[in-house]
Amino acid sequence: MKRIITFLLLILVIPAFSQGVDLDPHSFNVSYVNLPPKPVLDRKNRNFSITVNLYNATEAKSAKEYLEENSGIDGFSRVASNGYLEIVFNLENSISNLQEVRKQVVFERNANGIEVPVTIYTNVFKCKDFGSYNVVCASEPSLNKKYSLERTYTKELSFRNQGESNSSSFLSSAVLRSSYLSNIVYNMESRLNRDYGYIVEQTSDYLWILDSKKHPEYESNVKALTSIKAIFNKMEYNQDVAPLKAELEPTIKYFEGLDKIYTEDERKHRKLRYEAYFNLAVIYHYLDMPDESDIWCAKLLANKYDASDAEGIKIKNESLREMFAVNQVKSRHMDVELRSNGIKNEDSDVINLDPNYFLKNDPKYQLISLILTTNDTVSGYSRINALGNLDRKVSVSIPDENGNHNHIFKTYFADQVTRLTIQENDFYSTVSFKEALRAGSKPVFRFVREILNGKTISLYGYQNNEIIIKKKEDAFGASTSSVGWQMNTKSKFAELARPCPKLAARTNGTEFQNDLNAFMKFVEALDACK
Repeated sequence: MKRIITFLLLILVIPAFSQGVDLDPHSFNVSYVNLPPKPVLDRKNRNFSITVNLYNATEAKSAKEYLEENSGIDGFSRVASNGYLEIVFNLENSISNLQEVRKQVVFERNANGIEVPVTIYTNVFKCKDFGSYNVVCASEPSLNKKYSLERTYTKELSFRNQGESNSSSFLSSAVLRSSYLSNIVYNMESRLNRDYGYIVEQTSDYLWILDSKKHPEYESNVKALTSIKAIFNKMEYNQDVAPLKAELEPTIKYFEGLDKIYTEDERKHRKLRYEAYFNLAVIYHYLDMPDESDIWCAKLLANKYDASDAEGIKIKNESLREMFAVNQVKSRHMDVELRSNGIKNEDSDVINLDPNYFLKNDPKYQLISLILTTNDTVSGYSRINALGNLDRKVSVSIPDENGNHNHIFKTYFADQVTRLTIQENDFYSTVSFKEALRAGSKPVFRFVREILNGKTISLYGYQNNEIIIKKKEDAFGASTSSVGWQMNTKSKFAELARPCPKLAARTNGTEFQNDLNAFMKFVEALDACK
């Protein structure tokens, strides 16, 4: 009888252990402060000022105003002078040379609806910037650093007739200066924030969760995922994570126990252990416990199933320990001066303002409207020159007690806004995507101009020279100026066209290039596919 019972138990148990083990990635949200390698340890000293050296005093003043208005260091406030960090710019003129003139014939419909050929002339200029800037800290010379502003780039201007093209054989100093200052802002945003900034990250990562519904661990996996997402949603960049760890204990215990059940060396057991070890390593990393995370990385390595993941997490843990040591802290969760998240009031110097001055009468300002992620609507005035270079934030006037818009502003950041309207037909959305030219960057919400909203794909323009493409169901967009899109244009189009075999076949030819016209044509063809 015992043999029969044992045999029946084996019949019941073996199918359970032989179920398929499919793992799917699932995202969860995290919030923390990215610690700098060159920290200003005392928070009261986290301020900076800007000095601009340029042979033309008027241009120096204008450049200083532009940089003060459009740039900053996360975690720092800007002061008018004598900042703890002084950013000293030594600016020079840029140069440009006409390299080539490209001709392209496109077909456009005239007033009678007939397609006619139009020749577009594109002047391609090779440009070069010069100059540098220094971070100077009199109190802590170890924080001093010099950065170069030299770069070579191309700029294109398109014309609809040859005469205009011929008469534009050089770029104006105004165009070059605008490009120069825009690059300085980008340079500061990336370099100074990387070295000194306390950047509040509102981002996401992923865990591996069982997707085999018939497996005995499926329900427990789903329960664990639900718990993790809910608890990490409570994470705040400036709040202690200890309460979150306490809430996660049951889930941690569950994953810790899986390798006691699935002990065999065969692939399915190793795959389940991989899930448990990976998830525990990731969870402990975001709880600011890199040593505990490494324990599970070691198990992940020994398990010999996708061991490379362990190496990646170990590198992140080592970097975290180094940042803890340099910043003399034990956690990435702290209170910092907000710039890249949250709302910050910005009161202008009003000493010399005329009491009858109102923004609606100032031609330098434009009335705009924001729809916030809270579904609230905000209307106010913003500087026109700032609207021409929208990136991660926008400052909007708020009315005083009398309902007048004059000198009181709030800064809204892209992750707080769903839509921005500048004029009747000029709409911006906010999309999270990686910077095309910055390797290893994380997706960040930015303001992007709406170009085309298809049924499944939307196109956006970022700062007038970069196309962002985003599938409706995706959390992130992609820059078509990225290396991936530049090097694999056909395969990227083919992947997007997968739901439409006829369109996918067309991507093998030269019809779809990496330019706006091709992207619009592609989206419209995908929408029309049956």
